[in-house]
Amino acid sequence: MSGLFLNFFHLDIPAPVPIDFPTLPYSAYATKEAFKQLKDDHTDWTFYRIDDLIYLWPKNDQAVLPQGTATLPVVITEKPKLLAKIFEMALIDLIARNGSYNFFKNRHANVWEIIAKKDLLKGAIPGLTVNRVVHFSTTFFYKEDRLFFGFTLAAALKNAFTWSREEFAEAGIDAAGLKGNEEKIYANLQSLKRFLDSSGTSSTYDKVTTQENLNSKAFQVIDGFQQWLQKNRDSIVLPFGLKVNSISRKYLPFDNDVVRSEIIGKPQRYFYSNRKNTEGLRFYDQMVKTYQPYSLELYQNKAIKIGVICPAAYQGETEGFIKKIEMKLKEVFHFNALSFLFKTIPGTDLDSYKERLYEEDLLKSDLIYVIVNEAQEKLHPNFSPYYICKAKLIGNGIPTQDVQIETIRQNLNAFTMTNIALNTYAKLGGTAWTIEKEDRLKDELVIGIGSTISDNGQFVLGIAQVFHNDGRYMTGDCSPLSTFATYPANLENHLYKTLSPLIEEMSKTGKFRLIFHLFKSASEEYEIKAIEKLKARLSEYNFEFALVHLGYGHNYRLYYNDGKSDINQGTYVQLSRHSAVLHFVPKSDLPLKIDLDKRSDFTSLFYIAKQVYWFSHLSHRSYMPSKRTVTIMYPSLMARMTEELKKVEGWDFDRLKAVSDKLWFI
Repeated sequence: MSGLFLNFFHLDIPAPVPIDFPTLPYSAYATKEAFKQLKDDHTDWTFYRIDDLIYLWPKNDQAVLPQGTATLPVVITEKPKLLAKIFEMALIDLIARNGSYNFFKNRHANVWEIIAKKDLLKGAIPGLTVNRVVHFSTTFFYKEDRLFFGFTLAAALKNAFTWSREEFAEAGIDAAGLKGNEEKIYANLQSLKRFLDSSGTSSTYDKVTTQENLNSKAFQVIDGFQQWLQKNRDSIVLPFGLKVNSISRKYLPFDNDVVRSEIIGKPQRYFYSNRKNTEGLRFYDQMVKTYQPYSLELYQNKAIKIGVICPAAYQGETEGFIKKIEMKLKEVFHFNALSFLFKTIPGTDLDSYKERLYEEDLLKSDLIYVIVNEAQEKLHPNFSPYYICKAKLIGNGIPTQDVQIETIRQNLNAFTMTNIALNTYAKLGGTAWTIEKEDRLKDELVIGIGSTISDNGQFVLGIAQVFHNDGRYMTGDCSPLSTFATYPANLENHLYKTLSPLIEEMSKTGKFRLIFHLFKSASEEYEIKAIEKLKARLSEYNFEFALVHLGYGHNYRLYYNDGKSDINQGTYVQLSRHSAVLHFVPKSDLPLKIDLDKRSDFTSLFYIAKQVYWFSHLSHRSYMPSKRTVTIMYPSLMARMTEELKKVEGWDFDRLKAVSDKLWFI
């Protein structure tokens, strides 16, 4: 039995004296072309820019210095970014010389894929290989004025087709619509599923990959890789006489408890009239049913009409579904005046759906169920009944809930019915529960911000969604399409318009706080620029400000008992003053990374992490806590949905104003 392990491997590279490091002024090679020419002309050197200097170190003993080089005394341990790059290139050189692996890194990524050449399927599935991948990334952080320097390792699997499109066809596998190039098909989820289904090899594939994807197996892989590196550390060739003294791993806590784990407790859920789960009920839907939904008084006796658009071929099954969902909504959410308007259409073609959309009685609905099939949701939005109905009805202030006929026929179990009922209540504007809010000296708003890029990469969409600190969803809206040049100003204006009425009210109680959550890496040129200008624009108000990046695109992993046991939900490890990891899913090894922007004037990282974790208990897509806080989930969903809706002919962003107070996008 062992404890909690963070996949950070410690590097000891002694460097007691300054190194006379060759440098070049970046100003002399500031253009992309000039910097490339410098590297092409001096292939015996590695070049790395930090701020105004280009640092260079030799790849071999024959390397001749470029003209204009000056030496600078550098204490390498005081420049961990430079030392990290030196070690990174030396390790990749070792991998290349070893010959047992392929390796790859995306141009703008900081993680290397080290790919084993062995096929884990051992040829059992012709046309498909599965290879083990180790993701390697150097990293360092400071905590309590101490430098922690090393690298992270994570394990994954890589699928690849060895067959061409022509060989797919020869095997009777339909390659239409599968992504790739003229010859090659990419092994993404869609193509992999079709390949396995058509070739009848799903069970063979699952048997291998299920075992290989276990957390205990992933731990074995990275532990074995670290041991191999430790054994071969003398073969890692570093410049200037540097040597790797040791490569080690430590379970938490380490370094006299400087780096340790903590557990953030779950929040208390509140229901109608602030009732709590005093009876110790086990399931959240039972709690809502027993203690009644938080917004009971707004909906209990309100006349609610739900429309249904259903192809005639699906009518029998759908009638059964409607009867079940009616019982579920009345039972759990206590509707006393709920009715359904059932509209059949002759076919599943788009025109059949369109004919019903603007019927007067249907437009009086509070929400409409649109019954579709799985294939219809994959069509281009301009030809998809799902997106056409959603786009047209939103313009009339009516949210929609699509229900696939495949779900009705094959998967209409209690779990599915419970989630559809919860989605329905949320889209109607209801709040099934809220979470406790801690008493604090300042009022607070949490703003989730997202953005997306259109298919041609030319336009950007800004998303802002506002939550109160007790988790209540207050409003959500989109900024219009922008060019990259105008995006920061448009996002700034969008945020100002969205927040101004709320801030005006909050300012009456004194100093308040704004916490911004970004669901993907923020750009200095775009999102951060917009928020900084917003802050200046609101300077008349007395408020604190925090900008928080939340994401899973990192290389940190957590394992308990070497991956053999689950990790406690709410496990929190602070890496530095401005970064931490927070675990949501017990059976996963991937935590959420939290990065607090250094320009924030509110810097209580544990408080922010606790708020992030508590907000994961507010997803109204399911009763179960989400692996993502709603402040990043909702903007992501809205961004993706709005990006698709804008492809529908004649649709515009202003139509979303009619449903901005509802969770129409979930």
